[in-house]
Formats: sequence, C-alpha cells, structure tokens
Amino acid sequence: MEHVMTTAEDRKEWLLKHMGKDSVGRAAMVAAFRRDEDQGELEKIIGPCEWNVIRSGTCAAAIEAVQRSEPQIVVCGRTFPDGEWKDTWDRLRTRPNPPMFILASRLANESLWSEVLNLGGYDLLLKPLHPEEVVRTVHGALMTWRNAQARDGGHLPHGATRCLEH
Repeated sequence: MEHVMTTAEDRKEWLLKHMGKDSVGRAAMVAAFRRDEDQGELEKIIGPCEWNVIRSGTCAAAIEAVQRSEPQIVVCGRTFPDGEWKDTWDRLRTRPNPPMFILASRLANESLWSEVLNLGGYDLLLKPLHPEEVVRTVHGALMTWRNAQARDGGHLPHGATRCLEH
C-alpha cells in the first residue's frame, strides 16, 4: 500500500528515507528556471536530500553549469530571456555522458510530453511542482542515468551518489 503524505513532516521523512540523506556524496542537479519561485519550489522539495542544486536563469547559464559540474539531472523551464528549453537541450544532449533532461511546464499535454521524449529527454513535470511527482521523476531519471553508465561501461562521475536508491 502506498503511503499518502499528509504533512510537511511526513514528506520530509519520506524524502530522507527514499532520497538518502546518508549518501556517500552529493549528486548534482541543474535547475534552469527563469523565475526564482520555480527554483525555490524545486529546492524545497529536493532540499532534505542535500543535493547540490545549481541554479541557472538563462539557457547559456544552464549550459555553462552543465559543462562545469556534469550533473546527472537537469530540470528545465520552458522559456528564458535567451531562448527556450529546446535550445538548452539541443546543446546538452550531444555532450558525452549527457544528463537526464526533465522539462517543467504549466502546459503539460501529450504533445509536449511526446516532443520531450522524442528529442531524448526523460520526462515532463507539471508546474506547480508536486513533491511526490518530483521525487518519483527524479528517482527514475537518476536510476536511468546510472543504468546507462553501467551499460556503457562508464564510471559514475565525481559527485554521483547512492541518493534515491531503495
């Protein structure tokens, strides 16, 4: 039976249990959002896991953050002053060892979800972000990234952790 979170404290305990505060290191995630509120919302959900969340407010900053930190996951908004999510993902997906890409949008329909998947992204999150959905999606993205690393004979880069493992 699935646990239904009723309070903020329940949610925090669930996150700590399933996202691993006692991990061996800190996983990196780039949060690319034009609005500080969206970044703050994601950090509030992911915060108990003690992930290193790198903020970026433009396409160029997100690309630079990925090049610098090589995160396992990028959660990206739809539009920026210097482009849109596709501009960011086009640059990131051609990198060796690309991160898992998750688009976060208020517009979440089958067409957009299909477009994200067809371009090699991992998933689409509906804004406002729902903690349970973020945890489920981030967990799946990290496990997929790790499986790809193992399958390709690659090693997990510095900062990769056992965070989110059951």
